Amino acid sequence: MKKSIVIFLISISFCFSQLEIIDTLSHRVKKDETLFSIANRYSIDISDIIQLNPNLKDSRLKRRSRILIPVFSNKTSQVIEISDSLDINIEIKEKLNLKTMALESKSLNDNLRLSLLLPFNISSIEIDSIEQVEQLFKTRNLYTISLDFYSGVLFALSELKKIGIDVKLDVYDTENSFSKINDIANNIALNKSNAIIGPIISDNFDFISKLEVISKIPRVFPLSTNPVNMASGVIQAVTPKRFLRNKMIEYLKKNLSEEDNIVIVADSLNGYIEGDLKNIFPNSITLRPESEGGYILPELVDSLLVDSLPNKVIVETEIFTFISSIISQMNSQISDERKVQLFTTYRGNLYDDPNINIKDLGNLNFTYSSMTKPTVIDTLNTFTSGYIDLFGNFPNKDVIKAYDITTDIVLRLALNKKLTKTFKYGDQKYIQNTYNYVKDSLGGYINNGFYILKHSEYTVDEIIN
Repeated sequence: MKKSIVIFLISISFCFSQLEIIDTLSHRVKKDETLFSIANRYSIDISDIIQLNPNLKDSRLKRRSRILIPVFSNKTSQVIEISDSLDINIEIKEKLNLKTMALESKSLNDNLRLSLLLPFNISSIEIDSIEQVEQLFKTRNLYTISLDFYSGVLFALSELKKIGIDVKLDVYDTENSFSKINDIANNIALNKSNAIIGPIISDNFDFISKLEVISKIPRVFPLSTNPVNMASGVIQAVTPKRFLRNKMIEYLKKNLSEEDNIVIVADSLNGYIEGDLKNIFPNSITLRPESEGGYILPELVDSLLVDSLPNKVIVETEIFTFISSIISQMNSQISDERKVQLFTTYRGNLYDDPNINIKDLGNLNFTYSSMTKPTVIDTLNTFTSGYIDLFGNFPNKDVIKAYDITTDIVLRLALNKKLTKTFKYGDQKYIQNTYNYVKDSLGGYINNGFYILKHSEYTVDEIIN
């Protein structure tokens, strides 16, 4: 009873926005055409066609029949070419959509089995009243993260089932214990799981990844940028900090001019990044905080920014007070005569703090790299309404990350039980996250998916560079 009370009390905050259908076209089916070829012709997904022509889901295309084709308000496709900045092997990749391939396939793999390992640690929790449940959910902790992630996995599997992909899910409570994880690994091997998602804690993940009994099963580290042992069979699903930083540096090299007034603002812990940027922009000005707390003098900021040139400010810090001070100071400098744009080579979670005004970031056209593209919060659509129907609340970022990684891994397994064979299909984008796996020198695979993003007023837009 205690478990059932908690499972459905999941706190939620983010949601997803889809493109709007503004018109339809009538397409006459020609000889040898398939849903796949028609979808490619109009640069849409097969699911977009089936949504308007539900009779096609269970029947074949008939020559000379007519089907409706949706026209979207702003549907664009893009390919971002990336270069290697880690010790990994870059492969030439086909640009194919996994969901489209799954819908078109006549021979999807069935009898898939997925193992999910999360630190619920239920045995240590005493819940005897609603008040205790409410107290448990007041803060983001391992337990609430686990529940949110679990619900995202469940929702992904329920959606995949609608397109004919059935998965048996085995859920394990690691209890944050090596001995427990060892027992779980034996069960996973016995059940012949096709893939393992988790544990979400790097030490626990490294422990299970070294166990010989599951060495042939793909192990996915799903939620953290913390480094893990990249042994054969390991898949790090979160794009590494170092890679994102290098992609942003490449963007800055291409898009900042010698004629710009470039100011590098870095704390003592990011001196090496300051040095790298200074080598790229030798005429740039450096600005450091007055103290470890990150305070900068308004008079100094005013003297370093100019009216005659675009001011490009690159901030490198992971101290919240410093970030907040820089955003505030730079906003105060913006005028009709003075233009200021803010960049960083690594945007950590501190920028999500509610004390940072998103409008201020919009004023500064704050630009950064990320594997996650934020979505509009206030819009209800198929994803959010479906999740609300199932769980009663809006999905938060952990829910969405779980949904995205589960959808990606299961679609790949449905197409090829040899998971790594599907990595040739290139960048795959889902609700918020993007996945583009390349092989690490140690034998594992690292996600190199990324976006370059820019704040504009209250929104965040992708830059196609």
